Amino acid sequence: MRKALMGASLILGVTMALTACGGAIPKNTPSESAKASDEPVTAPTATPVATPKSTPSPTGNAKSVRGNFIAGLGDVGTFSDANTKKVTTKFTVDSILDTVCTEPYNQPAQNGRIIAVKLTVETTPELAEDSYPKYTISSHDFKFIASNGTTFNGSLGGIATYGCIDDALQFPSAGMGPAEKVSGSVILDLPPGPGVLVYTGGSYAGPFFEYTIS
Repeated sequence: MRKALMGASLILGVTMALTACGGAIPKNTPSESAKASDEPVTAPTATPVATPKSTPSPTGNAKSVRGNFIAGLGDVGTFSDANTKKVTTKFTVDSILDTVCTEPYNQPAQNGRIIAVKLTVETTPELAEDSYPKYTISSHDFKFIASNGTTFNGSLGGIATYGCIDDALQFPSAGMGPAEKVSGSVILDLPPGPGVLVYTGGSYAGPFFEYTIS
């Protein structure tokens, strides 16, 4: 049975330069009463507020001790616009497999093992309303946590991940716009051994999505 896992999307612009540790985004609230006047009206000046990159949507799905969604292959994950609450992206992780590089001039793994994460991603027309109407996936959107709880702090996208498999099999480097559907793989160079692969969604603040790997 597939589960539905929900996240929320990035608010770009000024907040891209700020950390994800700020407060909630204020909403404009109209006055309870207003009097007619011939005096000119001056618009209030908005004060920049340090805001998180996204606001997680409530969900009934199980979460890990890290607060991330516990996901399995084929589970549907979603990201929504933090302002409109409309779903902008749906995705599934279809497989996570050890991979043998087939392209000429491929390089051996630097961290221990080469894996391919195959995803199917579908963006909705509502992505066009987002402040950043584009969805991309790369090795930078993943991190690895060993079974003992240690997070790998090296790069999962080293030289061994480039030129490993045919470009036609990979997720497009140009990303996706609104109302598109793509199935492709992201190549990662992981440390050996079991653990948890975390998909962070790139510019999303969380909760993230965790996949157990052996």
